[in-house]
Order: sequence, then C-alpha cells, then structure tokens
Amino acid sequence: MNDLLFSPEQHAHAARLLAEFNTRYNSSLAERAVHPDVDRATLRALINSPLPHEGTSLDALFEEFENVIVPNATHTAHPRFLPYVQPSPNSLSAYADHLAAILNQNCTLWHLSPSANAVEQAVTGWFANLFGLPEQSSGIITSGGSMANLIALTAARDHYLGPNAREQGLQSQTSPLVVYASDETHACIDKAVSVLGLGTNNLRRIPTDDAFRIRLDLLSDAVAADRKSGRTPFCVVGNAGTVTTGAFDPIEELSQFCRTENLWLHIDGAYGALAALSERFREPLSAIGLADSVSLDPHKFLFCAFEAGCVLVRDRAMLANAFGASPSYLSQSEDPDFIDYSNYGPQLSRGFKALKVWWSLKHFGADKYAETIDHMADLAAYLAEQVTRRDGFELMAPVVFNCVCFRLVGLDEKQNEQVLKDLVESGAAFLGPASVKNQRGLRACFMNLRTTEADIDYLLDQLLTIASK
Repeated sequence: MNDLLFSPEQHAHAARLLAEFNTRYNSSLAERAVHPDVDRATLRALINSPLPHEGTSLDALFEEFENVIVPNATHTAHPRFLPYVQPSPNSLSAYADHLAAILNQNCTLWHLSPSANAVEQAVTGWFANLFGLPEQSSGIITSGGSMANLIALTAARDHYLGPNAREQGLQSQTSPLVVYASDETHACIDKAVSVLGLGTNNLRRIPTDDAFRIRLDLLSDAVAADRKSGRTPFCVVGNAGTVTTGAFDPIEELSQFCRTENLWLHIDGAYGALAALSERFREPLSAIGLADSVSLDPHKFLFCAFEAGCVLVRDRAMLANAFGASPSYLSQSEDPDFIDYSNYGPQLSRGFKALKVWWSLKHFGADKYAETIDHMADLAAYLAEQVTRRDGFELMAPVVFNCVCFRLVGLDEKQNEQVLKDLVESGAAFLGPASVKNQRGLRACFMNLRTTEADIDYLLDQLLTIASK
C-alpha cells in the first residue's frame, strides 16, 4: 500500500485523536482568552521552518496543533467573541466537512459528483423557495458573500453588455457602466466593481436615511444625473442587513424603481437574508424574490463552519451567459437532472460545501434556526437596554437586528478606540469598531451560540473598568 494512505488502524487512531481534541477544545472554550497573547517567537519559527523531508508522526502533529496553533488562535466560538458578522459554527458542520473531504467530490461537472450535485440543487432550491423566486431561478454554493456578490454583478454586467459580452468585454463600451449602492454597503462591492473592470469611480455611494436605509430620492437623482452625462446606469445593490448597523433597505421600493428604470437589482443578503427563516424578520425581507439576484451566507445564520456562501439568480440563463464554457478537455454531457456548475461561476475545482448546509438544515430544521435567529436579536436588545440604563454608555444607532453600535460617553473617539484595543488585548472579550455617521465607537454583533446575558453584563463591566483607567 502507498505510504500516503493510512491503514485501517491508522484511520482509527486519527479519528480517536480528533475526537479527543474536539471534546477538550469545546469544553474549555469559555475559560480561554478570546484573543491570544501571541507568541511571536514561536510563530516566527513556524513561518521560517524549512521544508520537511522526513515525515512526522500523527501524534506529534496533533501535539503541535494543540500546543502551538491553538494557543495562538483567536477563538471565534468563544461566547464573548462578538466583533463581526462571524458566527460560532454549529457542532454538525465539522463532521460534514470531514465526510466531504473523505469523499473528495469535485463539484464542477455533474458526472464528477452526481450525488453532491443533487444535494447542491436541493439546497439552492430551498433558498429560492424561501424567497419566492420563480421556477427558472437557480444558484450555486460559493466560498462566501464576496464571491456570491462578484458572481451576481458579473451576471448583471454581461446581461447589460449583451450577447457579445464574453468576446468583447468592456472594450467596446463607450459609455461607462454605473453601479449604485448605499453608503452602508459592504466593501466587497467595491472589490467586485474593481475586479469587473468597472472602476470604483463608477460606483455611486448613495446616502442613507436616519434608519441607515438607502434614500430612494437621492438614488433617483443619481441615476438621472448619470444618464444625462452620458453614462449607463445598469445595477443597484440593495442590502438585506447592512454591515455596520444591520439595517434592511426598502427592497420592494427598490424593485419597483429598478423595473421602471430598467436596472438589475441585486440584494446583498450575505449578512441577513437568511433571517427570513424567522417570522419576526420575514416582512422586511419578503420582497427579495422580486430581485434579479441575491447573495446569502449559510456560514452566517445557518452557523455552518467556514466556508459556505450562496448566490441565486432570478433567471439561471444569466449565470450560463456569464460563465458558460465547453473546452475540449472537459467531458461534458447535458442531463435534465443535473447542472454543470462550472457554467455557473468562475471555479472549476469546487469542494462539497453544500453537504454541511444540507445536513445542518436537515438535522436542526428551519424552525430551530428561526428560534436561534430570534435569540440573537434578543441578546442585541438586551445589550441595547443595558447600554441605555447604565451610566457611561450611549447607543449610536437604532437596534433593528442582531448588532449594537455604542460608545463610552465622556471619552473622545481616540479614547473609545483605546478602550476597544485594551479590551481585545486583555482576552476578556472581542468587540469590533463602528463608524456611524462619521462617529467612531464600538460594535457587538450577536452570532455566537454560546453567548448569554451574563456575558453581556461581564463585557460592560470590563469596558467600564478599562475606561476608568
């Protein structure tokens, strides 16, 4: 047998080591520092280590992982890790990823991964049904929201460039294409616009109202002004959860505007689109099915381990129009039951990410996710209540979802930043920075399955203690 293959006994030993580590790590999370006191000398030695020519035992590898990697890791599953829209993973995800790696499917051509292909179709179909997208819609599992948004904007661009988009690209375009998004939109849209060759000078950042939603009157003015100046408006990006405050743009009104103006409407729902599973948040998200495309992240509100994003398009032909290719070295045979996902995105090599999404929904069920999403919003409401009641704090924005932007009063912006820095370096908790209407403060985003109200009380006590110094 090849030395790169384990014997049955070695497989059993590896599984035992993995199970033992999993138990130790998850049972000790709350006692660990959220952010490590980084051992720079050890990590520099790791960075500069020479290529190994002789093998290392499995036991030694696990020991190194536990003694070097884990102590110098940020523990994102810790109950007081609250800085970003980055959840702690559900416990099932790791097992699904393990099985996906063993099966090692390349989810590009259907005949390379028939069962995985069916799973991915099932998952994207569930999402399409959740948002009320039509029968001709479809989608693809991606690495995350950034890739999902890039795929959607590529489809939008090529749809507007017409049937020769693939051959001629932007080179034949004399009128610059323009994208519109609110000033609260995630920076990955800037990246997508840059990657697509549109230029960030052609991304219009539209101001928001007091609820941090895009202002339709200013959007209308911007579109009219660009058309008058000879530019070509082609796409509006709406938000189902803005990155800083969690606000939802008025999606139905955006859809009506885009239909009237003949613009592609993309909804960046990487943050909050899956909150539609909850009855509490269903109404503001009910119009997503009117959009031409939507991104969402199962590695957020389905609490799947990284990575798992998704993009859906209203008309699947738009994906094939942007990404379809049939090179001679890839054996392709169309089949009515399957999809060649190589024609739905830029990747050829794609892992079986859909398995953990499929398993998570099948194992826990949509109703349990709805309860969990509501609980995260309840934790945010509790923090907002405590910030309002306690001396020394103030809210910076209305709390409408699962995140809270606040600051310490009596301290200037630099002092607030220093308090945040000291908090993170202490290892007691991990919050993120917030910039709300040009004012700097702190941000807590509740996506951690282990967080309790007691953690919130402890966090606020720590902030006051640090501020007093």
